[in-house]
Amino acid sequence: MYQKDVLREYILKSEVRVFSKEIKVRLAKNLAIKYDNGVYKNALLNIQTCLEMINRLNIHYPGNANPILYIYIVPDNSYGKLLRMPKHFDKKTGGGKPVNCYDLDGFNYAYGLSQNLLENKLLDMEIARKENELHELSHIIHSQFFNKNQTICEGFAEALPLYTLGFEELFEEHRNTVLSLDEKQILTAQELLNSEEEGSYGVEEALPNRSCSFRYSYISSYLLVRGCLETLVEKLHISKAEATQKFLEILKESECMNEWLIFDIANAIGICQEVLLNGKDMQKKALYSIKLMASTIVEE
Repeated sequence: MYQKDVLREYILKSEVRVFSKEIKVRLAKNLAIKYDNGVYKNALLNIQTCLEMINRLNIHYPGNANPILYIYIVPDNSYGKLLRMPKHFDKKTGGGKPVNCYDLDGFNYAYGLSQNLLENKLLDMEIARKENELHELSHIIHSQFFNKNQTICEGFAEALPLYTLGFEELFEEHRNTVLSLDEKQILTAQELLNSEEEGSYGVEEALPNRSCSFRYSYISSYLLVRGCLETLVEKLHISKAEATQKFLEILKESECMNEWLIFDIANAIGICQEVLLNGKDMQKKALYSIKLMASTIVEE
C-alpha cells in the first residue's frame, strides 16, 4: 500500500544550517531558532567527534565521493512517524536512526534525531552513548556501499566501533555481556536471517534497558561480521581499517541477498559457505579473540 513520505515533505519545508565542513543540519523553522541560540551545539560537537574518529580510518567512497553528513532534527511530538521508528525500539521518549537523505551532496542516509536528544547536552559522552552514536554513524557510512539485509548491516554497524575502532577494550559492560553468553544464545547467520523474515530480529534483550548493542540478534551479527573482518586481517595481512574497507567493497560488488549474500561473503574471504551460513565458527573465532583481549586487560 502506498504511503506518503512525510519525512520528505518535512525536509522540503525545512531550513538548513552548516555546522561544519562535514556536517549540515536540516530542521523546522521553530527548531532552527533553537539551533541559532546554541541549544544543540554540544550534542552536535559530540557527533562531530565521533565522525572524526571514523574519518581517521580513511574510508574511500565509491566514485571518490566526499559526502556530507546531514542531520535531520525533527519535533518530539512527531518523531516516531517522521523517522518511522520500529515499535519494539520506540519507548515514546524520543529517538534517532538513519533515514533516507534527500540532499544530493549527502550520504545515502541522513541521521534523523528527535529534538530532545540534542537539547542542552553536556560536551563529551559516556562510553555507552559514544558507542551507540558510532553505531548509527556506521550505518550512514555503509549506506554508500550497501544496504543488503539487517543481519549484515547491524553486524557492520557494531563491528566498526567495537572491533575496528577498538571500543571492545573500552566498553567493559558490553564486553562482559558478550563473554557471558551461552553458545546457544549466539545465533547463526541462517537463524538471524530467519528472525528478519519473522520480524523478531532485535526483540530479545541480553540486558534490559540498554541500547540495541545488548540484544541477542545484534550481538550475534556483530560477532559474525567481526569474525569476517578478522579473517581478512589474517589472510591478507592488512590492518583493521583496511579489512573494513575491503568488507565494504565486497558487499558493494555483490548482487546477492539473504542466504546467497552469506555465500558470496564466504567466497570472498575464502571460507566454507555452509559454515558461514549455518555454523558458528566466525562467531567463536571472534569470541576467542575478545577473551584473549579481556585477559590482557585484567593482567595490566
